[in-house]
Amino acid sequence: MSKLKAFDKSKHVLNNKVIDVLHKEFLEIYNSVEVTSNASIKSKATELLAHTKRHFMEEEKLMDRYNYSRSMEHKNEHNKVLAELQFFIDKSHSAFGMNILKSYYIEKIPYWFDYHLASMDSDLVAYLNNYNLRTKKLKQEVN
Repeated sequence: MSKLKAFDKSKHVLNNKVIDVLHKEFLEIYNSVEVTSNASIKSKATELLAHTKRHFMEEEKLMDRYNYSRSMEHKNEHNKVLAELQFFIDKSHSAFGMNILKSYYIEKIPYWFDYHLASMDSDLVAYLNNYNLRTKKLKQEVN
């Protein structure tokens, strides 16, 4: 197996138990690919798609539960990446399509993951943490 993108606590941990576990699982699946095997790339891309659907659903539940103000933008980004990954998997039946999936997997996914985590997911976690602090403070003021 070839390590493509290591889980880096300094940049991949956002201090939210649910989201941090999902991100770690994402990278574990991503890294479990054998990059010299087209079958492995297609299999891992398919596994990553299934995980990412669940992963995004969990994040979106948090957005909805806590009335996250930027949820529409965040959800649109989720839908975009799911559609892209599904599209490239669907086209991988030809040699050209497989090469595009491989390129997408190796080059685009890690770039997207880091950017999405550093921008949108970190903003979501900051909002959730702030929400929890505000709620705790209100409870203390009431008591």
